[in-house]
Amino acid sequence: MLVASVLLSQFWALPALTQHPVKLTLLMGAGEFFDWQELLVKNFELENPDIQIELIEGPLNSDLTEDLYTSAFILGDSPYDLINMDVIWTPKFAAAGWLLDLSDRVSKDYLKEFLDKAVDSGRYQGKLYRIPFRSDGGMLYYRQDLLEQARFQAPKTFEQLVTISQQLQENHDPKWGYLWQGRQYEGLSAMFVEILAGFGGFWVDPETLEVGLDQPEAIKAVEFLRSTIKQGISPPGVTTYQEEETRLLFQNGDAVFLRNWPYVWSLANQEGSKVKGKIGISP
Repeated sequence: MLVASVLLSQFWALPALTQHPVKLTLLMGAGEFFDWQELLVKNFELENPDIQIELIEGPLNSDLTEDLYTSAFILGDSPYDLINMDVIWTPKFAAAGWLLDLSDRVSKDYLKEFLDKAVDSGRYQGKLYRIPFRSDGGMLYYRQDLLEQARFQAPKTFEQLVTISQQLQENHDPKWGYLWQGRQYEGLSAMFVEILAGFGGFWVDPETLEVGLDQPEAIKAVEFLRSTIKQGISPPGVTTYQEEETRLLFQNGDAVFLRNWPYVWSLANQEGSKVKGKIGISP
């Protein structure tokens, strides 16, 4: 889940303190830069002529984005005023003193508009440092046209996903059955948590703090992912793929299933996409 340390709407109520617009800088990942520039920022600046948002395009990889922020803050005189930050960065950034405490700047009534867990994940040692901007969730995209032709429903289990993939690969010739993010980076951890939960396992028990990665359920989750490669359901190179590599393959019509984030939906259905109007989505 990506969130902003200070939600843009928080600035709507700020009075004009000078005759010149206040400029605030924000580093955005490459995958989101256009949407922010063309939609959110333009609309915000129209409603708030005293504030200008300067977007700085960063890398697509969230790990690299975190590195840029970290380096800038350590060196001092950071060029970034706003932080579009991953949920797991909060303790690190807050403990280092890089974030503004928002506890007395945001009302409890305003926070009620968000999910409690989304708000709580922005707290560190009882103080609020981050306001949710959006919530991401892993999605399963699938070629609805191919499933309908073969009279399949969207899979509900991993076994069904494998069966459907193999049959459609054989009969309809999509190159791959299932695409996922396997590169050694934060996205792999996010993806694996979903698979792990699907097998009934856990990473760390929040009550006992027991680590569950050596439990049978976790081993089954790893074995499932390995089997998709061994059986030719997933490409051998999937262990080097991040979000965009998998999206582009799926959008080119080369796979039946894709695990990815909600942003893929609009891109896969845009003009020029080979799967426009042919896909379904499920959480």
